[in-house]
Amino acid sequence: MSPDVIRKKLVSITAYLNDLLPYKDISFDEFMKRHYEIERLLELLVITASDTTFHLISARGEPVPASYRAAFLRAGEMGIISEELSKSLALGAGLRNILVHEYEEIDYRLVHKSIPTAIKDFTALIKELS
Repeated sequence: MSPDVIRKKLVSITAYLNDLLPYKDISFDEFMKRHYEIERLLELLVITASDTTFHLISARGEPVPASYRAAFLRAGEMGIISEELSKSLALGAGLRNILVHEYEEIDYRLVHKSIPTAIKDFTALIKELS
């Protein structure tokens, strides 16, 4: 993947992150009124970030991981991002799967509490990949 494509993906992550920032301190009641919008932002952040890591892993001649979670963990193992960040992003990928695929009942309190962590993690990702 060319550096220009990586930059474009980082611009997209930054845009989604900026859209999520106003919800950092949202009350649970207000969150529930806007949860579909917030869920979509979280999903877009995970998808775009994992797509970026898939390409960075592949560019190093490694096989593409089978899942978003595996991509984040492998990126940490390879030193593309820090291992601490890779583990936290892998947890976010799990949350994304629950939201999108509805594998189980969604715990909206957990999603609400995940907003500050997502902001911290995706901000760190942008810094580490820039």
